[in-house]
Amino acid sequence: MRLTVLGSGSAFSTCGCNAGYLVDGRVLVDCGAPVPALVRRAATSVHALTLILLTHFHADHSFTLPTILGARAFADPPAPGTLVIGGPVGTREYVNRLLSVGYGSHIRHEVDTKVAPTYVVLQDGSDVEIAGYRVQSHAVVHSTGPSLAYRLTDADRASVGFSGDSEMCAGLRRSIAGCDLYVCECTGWDGPSPGGHLWRDEVASLMAANPETRFLLSHLSERRHLPGALVAHDLLSLEIASATR
Repeated sequence: MRLTVLGSGSAFSTCGCNAGYLVDGRVLVDCGAPVPALVRRAATSVHALTLILLTHFHADHSFTLPTILGARAFADPPAPGTLVIGGPVGTREYVNRLLSVGYGSHIRHEVDTKVAPTYVVLQDGSDVEIAGYRVQSHAVVHSTGPSLAYRLTDADRASVGFSGDSEMCAGLRRSIAGCDLYVCECTGWDGPSPGGHLWRDEVASLMAANPETRFLLSHLSERRHLPGALVAHDLLSLEIASATR
């Protein structure tokens, strides 16, 4: 399994693009980063994507999704029915609003007919096979709306987790168990971060409770060092192997 960080910055920081993570060149977790441009630098394209997962509906995690869908709609030839979009309850409605408000009903119709994505509603405790991956979902506590953390496992049992945005909660802790690598938000460094986010000392406590899991810190307001953790930067690429193979 290969993880490529497309965006490592928090919503309003200048140390990286907004959230976006690519798995094996074909699974995208969140899409705040300028994905169509960055995936080319990661030696793939938006047309290779088979699964997009949204952790929640904040702009820095979702607002470039219409450009991905538009690029696929105007591909020559288009490939309808080859993309799955998964996320919390309300994902289909949210994506349709983004398309309609951002580009109008004409583009929404193009996406509906030429992309024809399949939508999968995920919630706390979901454990499903999608696009060749086991996708496990855990509800986490964030500032507004439904929010999920994910764990993706491939056929070789390599597993990567994503906290999304979350404060300390039971769902967050559950999502870490069994992960070979965990992409964990670390929005604050010097003290608690408002809005339902994690900060350095909380992340350190999660690391201490999960010594078998490597942590990759992302959603950064600034890039600093935390002993024992990897710190993300845009276009960082890592190979992930299962510890149980």
